[in-house]
Amino acid sequence: MPFQLGLYRAADGLGPPHTWDREHRQPLGTKSQLRTALDQLLPGLRWKDWGQLLFASGPYAGEDHALELSLFGAPAEILLEFRVYSFPPPIRVIMSGLNLNYCYAQASGEIHYPFAAGDRWPVVAAR
Repeated sequence: MPFQLGLYRAADGLGPPHTWDREHRQPLGTKSQLRTALDQLLPGLRWKDWGQLLFASGPYAGEDHALELSLFGAPAEILLEFRVYSFPPPIRVIMSGLNLNYCYAQASGEIHYPFAAGDRWPVVAAR
């Protein structure tokens, strides 16, 4: 099953954001700028704008609803991250295309590694 993950760029070697004593995420651009970049990386995204939330779902590798993206913020606000719900392959495309290096699951507090995963996230045993 995919996870909802935050994608962002920060200095290499940092742990999860909840362990930081200050902000390390680097600016990614406005919702509009990110939408344009994501449309170029992932053709066929279907966008809905609900004010503070810009949401997209879209196809990947023949699957019509392979990913969901959520960009939160005011129109002129510079975002530091955005959310994605997907299996690893589309996340790898996004991270490579936008030069992002972190994939963080806020719910678990863990960093995930889509470049080390196969086409599906590994199954994690219940704790």
